[in-house]
Amino acid sequence: MDDRAHLERLRTILVKRDWKAEIRPGRCRDLLYVVNPAAHQLNDTIACEGEKFRWAWGQGIGPVDEVIEVADRIQHVLREVKR
Repeated sequence: MDDRAHLERLRTILVKRDWKAEIRPGRCRDLLYVVNPAAHQLNDTIACEGEKFRWAWGQGIGPVDEVIEVADRIQHVLREVKR
């Protein structure tokens, strides 16, 4: 499976959870743009490099065979914190 297919699997999970996610072309590869629907300012870009998902700045999120856990981590990081 190629990087775009892994991003598509992740996108599908996030969309089913009512999050906004779309694959966009990047300079060197496709990227997944994710937005918290309750707080649009909470968003980020996800890359897939071989067998690992990464944040745009390069930090690993998790392996491609743990796509559910990766979706959970993304939602946790981009969650809305209520005071």
